Amino acid sequence: MKASSESFVEKCFCNRWAFSLKRAMEDENFEHNFRLAIQSVPKEDYEKSMCFRFRDDQIATLVSRLFLRQASKRFTGAKWEEIEFNRTQKGKPYLVTPSGYNFGLNTSHQGDLTVFASSCTSEVGVDVMRLDMSRGDKTADEYINSMAKSASANELKNMRCQPTEQMKMTIFYRYWCLKEAVLKATGQGIVDDLSRYDFRIDTNDRYKQGNFLTSTTLLVDNEFQPKWVFEESFVDANHVAATCRTKKLPKSCTLYCDSDANKMFFSKVNFDFLLDGSCILNPLPGNGLDAYNNFLQKPKKN
Repeated sequence: MKASSESFVEKCFCNRWAFSLKRAMEDENFEHNFRLAIQSVPKEDYEKSMCFRFRDDQIATLVSRLFLRQASKRFTGAKWEEIEFNRTQKGKPYLVTPSGYNFGLNTSHQGDLTVFASSCTSEVGVDVMRLDMSRGDKTADEYINSMAKSASANELKNMRCQPTEQMKMTIFYRYWCLKEAVLKATGQGIVDDLSRYDFRIDTNDRYKQGNFLTSTTLLVDNEFQPKWVFEESFVDANHVAATCRTKKLPKSCTLYCDSDANKMFFSKVNFDFLLDGSCILNPLPGNGLDAYNNFLQKPKKN
């Protein structure tokens, strides 16, 4: 299946979605949704998700795969079973079939959320962090010091000067999300020296729930990087996210014109959304009952 030229002119592919693991597992239809979901992804994706020790990680991985397939189905009009993906050497997913599309897709999961971001260009990265993650018996300063090699001198100063433990850790998670997002957008994956990536935060913009920030800039090896836009927001009270995308976008893109009306917050979705228009790709014995019982034997992480 080949994309038509009209697809690129008329359609914006930018979306921000979030999925709550807790809500999904507490839903009265969870067993049905789970058994359908594990059969609606290719066998290799199902097997990878089953390898995880914790329920949370298994669901998060499964949801990530469903995000990619559901988005591609919606963007291209292809049937569920026609969609094929591949991954770069660094593990970044990209659409193979249908061919001819240039949108970017990325997912991240941490805490209670799995998040998804897409863009009208191929370079997009997203990361999410839970603010209340346990740091053992370490104070905020001790934790930041233990991670100091991942931060620039400017970033360390900003973290350490915050007046409370909570604010110090919130800024730490903010920087971490930004670094992960740009590395995922470029497809670099893990790098040896994260301190080379120096994010400059505009202190006039308040980083709090309900705000949407795009003022943060990036220096790499002390050189300004004008190519990127960083979207920062709270997905909910306990989770923050950063999306990295290219500043240059096609005119068909909703975000082409910088405007307050174009704030793209994360929208919450559920299994009904993810499985809309799906079909069985990985038929399992007993309609997945054994796999579901195996899942229930695993401990919860969160």
